[in-house]
Amino acid sequence: MDASQPIDVWPSLTDLLPLFDCYRNHQCVALAVSGGPDSVALMHLSGMWRDAIGRPAPTFIVLTLDHGLRAAAAGEANTVAAAAAALGLPVRILTRAAAPRQGGLQEQARNDRYRLLADAARTAGATAIATGHTAEDQAETLLMRLARGSGVDGLSAMSAISCYQDLSLLRPLLGVAKSQLKDFLARHHVPWIEDPSNTDMSFERPRLRILMPQLAAAGLTAKALGRSTTRLARARQALEAARREADQRLTSVRSEGYVSIDRAGFEALPEEIRLRVLQHWIGLIGNPCTPAPMAKLERIVAASSALERYRSSIHYCLVSGTRERILISREPGRAGLPIETLQPGGMLVWDHRFRITLPTDAIGAVVVRALQRADLVRDLAGLARKPSVPRAALFASPSAWRAETLIACPALGVMAEPLTFDLALPDPKAISAAGMV
Repeated sequence: MDASQPIDVWPSLTDLLPLFDCYRNHQCVALAVSGGPDSVALMHLSGMWRDAIGRPAPTFIVLTLDHGLRAAAAGEANTVAAAAAALGLPVRILTRAAAPRQGGLQEQARNDRYRLLADAARTAGATAIATGHTAEDQAETLLMRLARGSGVDGLSAMSAISCYQDLSLLRPLLGVAKSQLKDFLARHHVPWIEDPSNTDMSFERPRLRILMPQLAAAGLTAKALGRSTTRLARARQALEAARREADQRLTSVRSEGYVSIDRAGFEALPEEIRLRVLQHWIGLIGNPCTPAPMAKLERIVAASSALERYRSSIHYCLVSGTRERILISREPGRAGLPIETLQPGGMLVWDHRFRITLPTDAIGAVVVRALQRADLVRDLAGLARKPSVPRAALFASPSAWRAETLIACPALGVMAEPLTFDLALPDPKAISAAGMV
């Protein structure tokens, strides 16, 4: 890019450099590119930024998804792959397997997309995923969450930098208007794909999108709404700091993949911080793709204040209160507890809570699945101790099998072969200098 170009042509070098500062902490960044104007611009601008700063710079890998929701999806993914290759960027096409519909079609597709992106990013050695969300996406997200009665977190909308499991999620274009990106692509004669679902009025976001010109005429521009999200995000940061401090004092993450919270200390917290503590751990243990419903969280907090003992199912988790502790564990028996094959020398992330590694000298592959009640009545060779964890946590914990033989289950103290089971949940006692736990 020519640094001498007129300043009214976006982006100038001054515009470009700060947009992608978020890349500097990563050696490899995965670019999520759908083929639409926003993500295509992300791909081109990321390359321009890399060329502008010289070395050292992170490497990029382009990830594009054949989502299978339209007949044209495979061709669109191939188009993205060809465009990435022309820029000298490595690319991988991901395929979304057909799955039964659970909940909204778009929500399920989003969950599948992020899961596939995360798996592919890790395989490529990336520590971050960058997406092409724009200022208009931010404004639409705020309006959608207003309609649902969201609190501070929801109304602060999307963050420029957030986390998805063990990866950073980067949105460098969040303050950039979609029109700027389209103008940039048009000036450089870069084609893009228009997704017909963007104008499908059966979906919520397109219905809001057609209202944006009227809202802008009344002063509710994307820029103005973006200012509100920025200020709400500032309040959110203060509340999250209080939540992290409470977690550090009160919460223990157990190696079996569940959380134990000191109940007396929990009850002494302000209601907003209690809600945040529950929401944080329920999201990490249950479904990290979407937040737990606030109305149900509020009912659990109310029950915790009123009842000595209680038990509630929420967001793929069980929350139970005893006299001394509040336990949050993955709900056994729910769809989503995976069954996966692990080859010698391989590593997998199981149920987003465990990283499991099988040594290269293992005698063969193992199947990793949740421990089942029927397993406890078998003759389990090598059983070292009776289970001491809550039953819900026990039957949502991983076990490794070869045929009908139990090879390893940390919750039972079984380790016939030296598999490694590392917890992928953060330790609240180890809050980093940035406070990101």
